[in-house]
Amino acid sequence: MVKPTQKPKSTHTEGEFELIGRFADVLGTDLPPEIVVGIGDDCAVARRGDDFDVYTTDTMVDGVHFRRGQIPWFDLGWKSVAVNLSDIAAMGARPLHCLVTVGVPGHVASDDLAEVYRGMAAVTAEHGGTVVGGDVVRASELFITVSAIGTLSGASGGGGGDGGKDSLPLLLRSGARPGDVVAVTGDVGSAAGGLKALGERLAGGREALVDRLHRPTPRVAAGKALVAAGVRCAIDISDGLVSDLGHICDASAVSAVVRLPDIPVSPLLKEIYPDEWVELSLSGGEDYELLFVASAELIEGLRDAVDVPVTVIGRISESTDAPDVSFLSEDGRPVHIDAGGWDHLKQ
Repeated sequence: MVKPTQKPKSTHTEGEFELIGRFADVLGTDLPPEIVVGIGDDCAVARRGDDFDVYTTDTMVDGVHFRRGQIPWFDLGWKSVAVNLSDIAAMGARPLHCLVTVGVPGHVASDDLAEVYRGMAAVTAEHGGTVVGGDVVRASELFITVSAIGTLSGASGGGGGDGGKDSLPLLLRSGARPGDVVAVTGDVGSAAGGLKALGERLAGGREALVDRLHRPTPRVAAGKALVAAGVRCAIDISDGLVSDLGHICDASAVSAVVRLPDIPVSPLLKEIYPDEWVELSLSGGEDYELLFVASAELIEGLRDAVDVPVTVIGRISESTDAPDVSFLSEDGRPVHIDAGGWDHLKQ
């Protein structure tokens, strides 16, 4: 899911996820038998013989998710596809194909749009998900909508069983269990630091943070390695670590405790924003790293199989009341953190 670069006004009294829940209620739960995961995860999932197909879509709108003139056209194309590939990675699947719809205002040059598609071609060449078609329409604001499909073998990391969600060889938000540990790939907060730097019109030494914002790396290889190793719970960090871990807790009916000193943050982010890196790493979003949950033994055993550093940051516990995320300081004391994530309709 793409986090916007500014806060649009909204007349909705419900937040994004409450509204999605209402839409799900309207659509109902009577899904075709081949649909094994519907609304509520990173992708919808359909069973196809012994394999599974995953489906996702995302939209980026000028003035909401990006600003023309601030992000290079090539990077805009890269990111618009990368965020969809990240959803596929969060299921442990392999990207297959993408369809792209572009809404074009009259003042956007065709050469600039061609550069957007060069960015799309570059990210799919590296991570999969070839663009195979789409649509071009006139619009009052530039927007890009990408729909992506991926696939996963039913033999990946075992699976089978009684056909319930727990037995599926997929990474799902609902797979966390008390006693599991919480881990994350790479580091978090750099993209939020890049966004902050752009907003402050700051340059010099911050280019690496801006690059993390504009050209995220979908962790496709890591997602496939996780599911092959037996991990069954993950989400990509798009709305922020706290928010996205909260989605796992809600879907799994558990709570989580995170040790603040264990959160992996780049030295550059700490250097540039020494008083704000904690907030940026917890609520900034757009890192598109994988946040996943499994037993400590399983996570320790898969480190060599994953192509990016893996850091354990917390533990899953039973939820005695409502599912929640809490924090501990370096000496183990509870810490109150007033940090949330992005909600398109409440901001």
